[in-house]
Amino acid sequence: MAYKNPILLTLLCLLGAISLFGEITINARFNPAVIALGDRAQYIVEIIDSSDTSMPQSESVQSLPIPVVRELNLVNGRVSNSTQTNYINGKGQFSNTQSLIFDVRINRSGSYKIPEFQFSYKGGMQTVESASISVLERGADAAPTQDEILLLKADLPKSMFIGQSYSTTLDLFVESSISLTGISGYEGQADGYAMSELDLNAPTESIQIIDSRRYRVLSWPINVTPIRTGQQPLEFNFTVSVRSPQSRDPFNIRSPFGGSLLDNLVGRSELFDVSSESLSIEVKALPEIGQPDSFSGAIGDFNLQVYSDLQSIKVDEPIMLSVEISGRGNFDRIQEPPIEETSEWRNYSPEVTFQSKDELTLEGTKRFDYIFIPRQSGMQELPKIAFSFFDPQTEEYTELISPPIKIEVGPNQAVQKGEISSPEETLVVDIKDNESLQLSRTLSPEEALLTLEYRQKEPLPHCAEILRSPNYYLANILAFITLLMTGLYLQKRRKLNCDPVFSLQYAANKEFKKAFSASLKCRDINDFYQLALLALRLAATRKTGINFRNATGEEIKGLIADKSAQEISSEFFSTADAIHFSKNTTKADLKIARDQLQIILKNL
Repeated sequence: MAYKNPILLTLLCLLGAISLFGEITINARFNPAVIALGDRAQYIVEIIDSSDTSMPQSESVQSLPIPVVRELNLVNGRVSNSTQTNYINGKGQFSNTQSLIFDVRINRSGSYKIPEFQFSYKGGMQTVESASISVLERGADAAPTQDEILLLKADLPKSMFIGQSYSTTLDLFVESSISLTGISGYEGQADGYAMSELDLNAPTESIQIIDSRRYRVLSWPINVTPIRTGQQPLEFNFTVSVRSPQSRDPFNIRSPFGGSLLDNLVGRSELFDVSSESLSIEVKALPEIGQPDSFSGAIGDFNLQVYSDLQSIKVDEPIMLSVEISGRGNFDRIQEPPIEETSEWRNYSPEVTFQSKDELTLEGTKRFDYIFIPRQSGMQELPKIAFSFFDPQTEEYTELISPPIKIEVGPNQAVQKGEISSPEETLVVDIKDNESLQLSRTLSPEEALLTLEYRQKEPLPHCAEILRSPNYYLANILAFITLLMTGLYLQKRRKLNCDPVFSLQYAANKEFKKAFSASLKCRDINDFYQLALLALRLAATRKTGINFRNATGEEIKGLIADKSAQEISSEFFSTADAIHFSKNTTKADLKIARDQLQIILKNL
């Protein structure tokens, strides 16, 4: 059935739109509307979506076209959201409030008014009503302002390069006439930065005097790394509890907080939000001109040292090449230096260790231990190592290249011919009547046991009583088992010494069992993921014979054939990264994580 009346159709559409979007209310105000010069206030714009059918969805508002008012500055803009549901006589009322809050900075007394303005919201233009604030002169006996008794500062540069790590301190100044009783909250509003965590319970303390006022200063080290280019705002906020002291003058009826005589006599605690001044850093992109191919994101000032643990080896024997990068900078972005593939060497992914010299991990030494195995004999050179970094002081790239290390590689005759011979020192061991084997050194009893062909001598005649004794057969069985177990043990030990791949798999299997067992017993979700990731990498090492101890999630995923298991592996590594870097454990379920680990290991 089609509607022929266009007016009726239009009304139906309007009613449908109203039921879909609900009612929109816009409020604007200063809080408080009257202040003394130096006091703090806020300008608040509330966008209220309400409906009587269901909870309406608000549209995110990132900025407002607020008219500029001379002498009135709005800083530290932020957004707060809240929802409310009421039932009156069985009828529901739903509202979703989005509050845009700005701190007010005024340096001169007078009356100020932000005029009415409009902005776009949900496809229509909404009007924000005007709001006024009055700023009065501060009297001589007025209580000190909050800015005079509580300050929050952070010393940061005006410009930085993207990815550059900068260490500083966040300083809370508390005027000596009041007592800090607690810090109940901390927030760093910095979408364009990665920042280290603050341990609110472990600040360092000092005393400073500013404008004849004595302050107790609490300092926390903090590391700031910009992740976006352009002007990036930055703000810090503490929620603190302070207690005013008892008044020394019984006739002074005002406390530093504007309280009464009773407050001065007994003291009282109040909560305050302390914010730093609005900060903005110009984040510059790294220059592309002159950027070496070996650059992987290291920014700072570093040194390179390369050395090997041996000067001479034999073919198919392992040698370790250690690469140490020391200095100051963003060590978390330093990746393993790439190794050039050569026909003379086989190499594996390195073991990575880091020793920090400060609590922000900006100074220290990062070490990469590579395993190389020569393919052929002769005087060989280990591949050169190239590492580059960007120095923000000189704004130039520096590339460090290590000279190649010469290694004397001798032939491994045991591998090439299946025998070991040397003209210097030989030992002839009879195997059969007309055969002999020349050895380059004296064999241990265990090695001789594996090398010689075991031949039982002609048995001596025994009496019938001995042959009938069960102890005779038991002794022979025990001797055979002991001989067999000794041979298997010595064969495994010799394989561990001669076969680096088998040695790597054997060690990985032992560590895997410990890590997997510990992960099943773990109750903390963060510790579980650390142990689980180690178990997965050790399982991959055990399976392939290649060092996967530092493998990424994509590398582990590439070893899995089943597509559903691949998706589970990607989700598992993503959740582990989220917990490690953002400390977000709300979405992590320990039981589900254990089941996912079992599935990945089953398909690995």
